[in-house]
Amino acid sequence: MLHYHPEFIADYEVKRGMYDCLERLVGDIDEMSKIDVQTESFKSKSRFFSSQITQRALKTKTPLQWCESYGDEHPKLQRFAIRVLSLTCNSSGWECNWSAFER
Repeated sequence: MLHYHPEFIADYEVKRGMYDCLERLVGDIDEMSKIDVQTESFKSKSRFFSSQITQRALKTKTPLQWCESYGDEHPKLQRFAIRVLSLTCNSSGWECNWSAFER
């Protein structure tokens, strides 16, 4: 997970995007607040997030696998993260544009 990389710097646009996503996907302010509190544990590597196994797995698991494996202590954050990480990116619209540009 990039957040735990030593050179990681939290960018305002990324943070804003995360909270915009939280608002769109969750919507309920009470639920959003609980996720926000649990996010602090993730950011500070507290509780299970600080264990040797979770830190070592950052190098071997995908972010989705990592959240599924180690996020149980923070179920609301885990559910939100898995939902976001499970979203598929669709580039087909761009591919059509690039194909037209190539001609």
